[in-house]
Amino acid sequence: MKNLSFVSLALFLSHLMPILAIKDYTCGGVLVPGSTIESKISTKNENLPVEYDRQHQVTDKRGTVVFYVYPPPGEGSAISVEIDFNYREDVMKITATRDNRFVDCI
Repeated sequence: MKNLSFVSLALFLSHLMPILAIKDYTCGGVLVPGSTIESKISTKNENLPVEYDRQHQVTDKRGTVVFYVYPPPGEGSAISVEIDFNYREDVMKITATRDNRFVDCI
């Protein structure tokens, strides 16, 4: 019985790993928190229509979310962050622009 409980716990925790895996990014010197990325992706995913007529791989692109991150006052203009995500809500690609110029995200 203990083994079954351990296996159930392991399966539950492994199911949560994609959620826990979203990391913080720094784009153009401005921190983009992983929690913000997670909430923006989740909100966008909930508002996308369900597509009944086709089959999907979980790694296929599900959508794109765009939002602004504002640095502290006096440290420049806002950064526009664009994130492509898949059906597991994992980040596939992240790009950012400031003043119509691309900035690196690490």
